[in-house]
Amino acid sequence: MRKVLVVEDDRFISAIFTMFLRELGHELVGKCADGVDAVDLCHRLRPDVVLMDIHLEGELDGIQTAEQLRRELDIPVIYVSSDTSSQVIKRAIVSNSYGFLVKPVNKKELGIAIDLAYYKHRVDQEQRERERGYRQFISEASMPLMILQDGRIQYLNNLALDLFKTHYMEDVLATPFINFVGTEHKERIENLLGTFNENGQGFESIDIAMDDVHGHSLYVRISGSAIIFNKKKSLQITLMDNNEAVYAQKRVELLLNLLDTQKLPYLITDAAKKVKTVAQHPLFKGVDLVGKKLHQLADHIEMLNDEAGMVFVGNDSKHTFTQYRINDASDKAYEFVYVAVK
Repeated sequence: MRKVLVVEDDRFISAIFTMFLRELGHELVGKCADGVDAVDLCHRLRPDVVLMDIHLEGELDGIQTAEQLRRELDIPVIYVSSDTSSQVIKRAIVSNSYGFLVKPVNKKELGIAIDLAYYKHRVDQEQRERERGYRQFISEASMPLMILQDGRIQYLNNLALDLFKTHYMEDVLATPFINFVGTEHKERIENLLGTFNENGQGFESIDIAMDDVHGHSLYVRISGSAIIFNKKKSLQITLMDNNEAVYAQKRVELLLNLLDTQKLPYLITDAAKKVKTVAQHPLFKGVDLVGKKLHQLADHIEMLNDEAGMVFVGNDSKHTFTQYRINDASDKAYEFVYVAVK
């Protein structure tokens, strides 16, 4: 049983609705003939569904009344009218109504329309609750997040705003995501977005260069996953600030270019002292170092007491190496570069 309010200025039609509702097992909670009274009754009676004549006399017509009820109370409205002109239908559609019945209305059509409006409204409410919860999750997430629809930014949290160096969501909302992607990565991102639009497939973490809202470069690691947002297929983008890692790697590359120019022996380890790179130098010929930790190479390497360097034994000669520590954003070791001292 649904609680129904009838807003109809024709007494005969109102009486027919009263009879139909009783026979359908619904409760008629009230009747009125103008929009202002309808708003007042809805505030007091909170009906489940409103049957609304479109052409009402007075300050508000039926469509204006329905729009006010949606804004203030979120009550589903079914329009009832004999006017099926294109202008009226267009206004009814734009107002997000839950049904349109053409007079004269029969009992079966009325019953179906009431049930459909009631259940569709419940589904819409549940969807809005889920979206509110999801917005809260995004807002409170410990990482930058944004949501794309058709390749455009529809929502992002404060951490993502910070990453793009702005306090104003309007600076990025509705903007194509690709606009912020660095030139060297645009084609790859366009392909990933195209794949998502075709089959809803997200993507694993990739490192890309982007621009903030001021056009300054930043480096991020992004991944994408499919979600539903505002009832539409959407792509959730997770972003991780990768600036320090990229700049640390650039510092390593600059150092290595210098060392290669001077033809100095060197080797690079990760933060755990595992060898990643070894210079092409006669000193290391015939010695397999890559992939091993320094402490596993006791036959060739003696770590100095202060851990600021090491002695390498190779090809019957000893070389002392000085350690250069490259730090990440948290000031932890990112990589160690060991360079032979002449």
